[in-house]
Amino acid sequence: MTPHKIRVGQFSESPVLAVARAMELDTRYGVDWETQRVPSSPAQFESLRNGEIDVAITSPDNVLLYATTSQNPLKEQLDLKFLRPIDRGLRLGLYTSSGISSVEDFRGSTLGVDVMSSGFAILMLDMLASLGVDHSTATFVAVGATPKRLGAISDGTIQGSVLNAETAVAAEQAGLRRWVTSADVSPDYLGTVLAQKAGPISEDTRAFLDLWEAATQAIQSFSPADLMEVLGAQAPVLANPDYVEILQSAEYGCVSGEVVSAQQLRVLAQIRKNSGAYAPSEDDILRLSSDS
Repeated sequence: MTPHKIRVGQFSESPVLAVARAMELDTRYGVDWETQRVPSSPAQFESLRNGEIDVAITSPDNVLLYATTSQNPLKEQLDLKFLRPIDRGLRLGLYTSSGISSVEDFRGSTLGVDVMSSGFAILMLDMLASLGVDHSTATFVAVGATPKRLGAISDGTIQGSVLNAETAVAAEQAGLRRWVTSADVSPDYLGTVLAQKAGPISEDTRAFLDLWEAATQAIQSFSPADLMEVLGAQAPVLANPDYVEILQSAEYGCVSGEVVSAQQLRVLAQIRKNSGAYAPSEDDILRLSSDS
C-alpha cells in the first residue's frame, strides 16, 4: 500500500529533511512527505487546525501560545501536541543593520517581527531588555517569516529583527551585527519542534519521526565535509561551512530524541513573563511536556 504523504508546514528549508532525502531515508522507512512554505505563524497554525498540513516545524513558544489560550491571532485555543525537539535555535539572535551601532541607536528604530504575539517577537523583547533597551522607544512592524525579515533589513524597511539558521548565516555574511543569541538567554533554550494536532500518532507519522531521528543522528555524526556534500545534493543553499557549524553545534544545533522537557517550556514561559506577555501555567506546561 502506498504510504500517506506527510504534509509539512515550514518557514524555511529544513536541513533534516534535506539530509533525509539525500540519504533516501524515505525508502528505508517507507514514508514520504511534501513541504509547504507558510508565510507566518498564524497561517501555519490555521493550516494545522484546518487539516491542510499534518505536521508543523515551528517554535515551541508558538505551540504554547496556540495550545493553552485563545489569546492568539486565531482567537481560538487549539488541541496540539509536541512530537519532538529539532534544535536549540540554530544561532537564533537579534541582528541589526549598520544603522544601529550602539544600544542608544535602538531608540527610534524600526524592528521587524512575524506577528507581535509570536515566540520570536517575545524573545526579541527579552533580548532588548537584556541590552538595557526600553522596547517602548522602538517601533515594531509585522513583516512575516525570517526570510522576509532579512529581506526587509536588506532593503532598509526595518533596521533589525530576530533571525536564525540560513538567515542568520546570510545576515552575518552581509555584515549585519549580532547583538545577543538564544544561548545568552538560556542554556536550556529550545528553538524548533515538530508538532501536530493532539491525538494518536499515525503509523505514517511514526515512520516520519523515526526517519527524522535517523537524519538527525547523521547530521551529528558526519564530518563537516561529508555533511556539506549531503546537503549540497538536496539544498545547496545550506551547504556552506558556517551553516554546517551551526547544525553540529552543541550550543545551537540539532537535538536527538523525542523529549520536549518541562524545563525547556518553563524557559519559554519565563521569557513571556519577563516581557509582560501572556504566559502558560505550570499545569499547561506539564500537560504538554513529554518528560512529566
